[in-house]
Amino acid sequence: MLKKIRKFDRKTLLKYLRATGKRQAELFELARQIKEEVFGQRIWFRGIIEFSNICRNDCYYCGIRRSNAKQMRFQMSLKEIDDCLKFIKSADYGSVVFQSGELTTRTFKNQLLEIVKLTHKKYPNLGITVSCGEQDFAYLKKLKAAGASRYLLRIETSSRKLYKKLHPREMSWRKRFECLKNLQKLSYQVGTGVMVGLPGQTIEDLISDLKFFVDNKFDMFGIGPYVIHKDTPLGRDPKIQKWWQKNKEKNFSIFLNFLAILRVLLPNVNIAAATACDVFDPLGRIKVLRIAGNVIMPSVTPKDYRDKYLLYENKPNIDEGADKSFEHISNKIIQAGLKPIFGEQGNSPFYYQRIYG
Repeated sequence: MLKKIRKFDRKTLLKYLRATGKRQAELFELARQIKEEVFGQRIWFRGIIEFSNICRNDCYYCGIRRSNAKQMRFQMSLKEIDDCLKFIKSADYGSVVFQSGELTTRTFKNQLLEIVKLTHKKYPNLGITVSCGEQDFAYLKKLKAAGASRYLLRIETSSRKLYKKLHPREMSWRKRFECLKNLQKLSYQVGTGVMVGLPGQTIEDLISDLKFFVDNKFDMFGIGPYVIHKDTPLGRDPKIQKWWQKNKEKNFSIFLNFLAILRVLLPNVNIAAATACDVFDPLGRIKVLRIAGNVIMPSVTPKDYRDKYLLYENKPNIDEGADKSFEHISNKIIQAGLKPIFGEQGNSPFYYQRIYG
């Protein structure tokens, strides 16, 4: 199985992406063993601050899309962000993730630069990840100089055909891919990801996604199962609503298989357990961490804003504060026999291999 997966044997990949029962258990065990050879049972923590839900994009699946008039918008102040950073420091998270809707205005770029500079100045040992969409090369260079060391930009799908179906005409797969390559040129630790279980997505698309990840040598991955949102073009479609409800369990199973195969292919990359997993299973993130994941990103976003940063429906833990999020996920990780690791940036071993050989 191992050799065939790593050789991208199509028949083997098809078999294990669809695997259930005993075959799925064998895949999960192989992925777990490979993960633990590199990371042991260690799980790195990153506190995520979703500091704005204002977005210029109009993706057909996303709850904070520009055209969603039902969405109340917010932008956290620097003082509020600084308060979140104080919690991250007190909880001894080794890293912070700054996430927002995608904007390229001068005001937004200046604000984000100020956030990164403040963080790096006050907490120089804190790993800084930015996840704020496509930005130009010169600005990404400024962010790097200000202290950001990691950048997460999900490609959403490696299929240009499927990308066109999910996004308005003004959005470009090619431009997004170019941004990922620019990040690599600037020596960021580069993260990307796709959604698994999208309407119109095929198993062949998922094989192409895996090949895309391997060929382009990304350092970290934020991959989530597709979750419907009623205030989006996809979510309003009765056929898609029915299809999604009918196929929820099957799609989540394929998602877990996808992550397991990714771990087999790339043993020393960072793989995060997405919060969206808990929509399908209360222990969804824990399942990912047991099988393939080595990173968890508890929300540090203030409670008043959590219900306004809804990329998808039924997002877990929107009614709890940062302290409760910390307590709940830490306990679950310990109960699962895994080891929460604090005070470490948790840099991708693959990154050091890629940069230094």
